[in-house]
Amino acid sequence: MKTLTPLLTLTLLSLPIQLSLAGTDPARLIESCTELVNIYDKHDQLRFAAAQTTSLSEAMRAGYCRGVLDEYQRNNQCGTRDWREQANTIAKRAEQPGAQDVDHLLATACGK
Repeated sequence: MKTLTPLLTLTLLSLPIQLSLAGTDPARLIESCTELVNIYDKHDQLRFAAAQTTSLSEAMRAGYCRGVLDEYQRNNQCGTRDWREQANTIAKRAEQPGAQDVDHLLATACGK
């Protein structure tokens, strides 16, 4: 199992993220950012136990959100560099009806 994690990490790191060209599903980004917010809320409440109570699938979804946010920040001027604040902004969109555009979600989370 320990060899699986580095292999999975290398595989994921070798995949290029191109936000505008990839046609990323906004629902996937919202779900992933909600997962990221939930994990860190859980971490703040439980401290050490949060790492033990987070499943691999939850961690992967949260990692997707964090990766998208980091890549967007790297390629754009953001009003905030706080990825947790950005994830919160995107996660709150889950409560609002209607389709969202990924670029719009990221720009809004970036303070644009």
